[in-house]
Amino acid sequence: MATAQNTTIPVNVGVVLDIDKWVGKMGLSCISMALQDFYASHGYYKTRLVLHTRDSKGDVIGAAAAGVIWALLVDLGHVYKLYKKHVI
Repeated sequence: MATAQNTTIPVNVGVVLDIDKWVGKMGLSCISMALQDFYASHGYYKTRLVLHTRDSKGDVIGAAAAGVIWALLVDLGHVYKLYKKHVI
């Protein structure tokens, strides 16, 4: 007899906020509460957002650039894995 597996699929999401400012603290609090509320009402969803927070330290341009560079590196990592598997 098969048993149901209670597995979830993590989806990594980067959040860059100025944590030293009240608006950054409030923003992170609101995002976290919204996620909790959503999954409380929609527990059947298999995906779960996993927040990875970084402090912009007031440098919004630098924070945005770092996010773009990180996304490119992650994409390159996926391309390399596909290359190694001879998919591409």
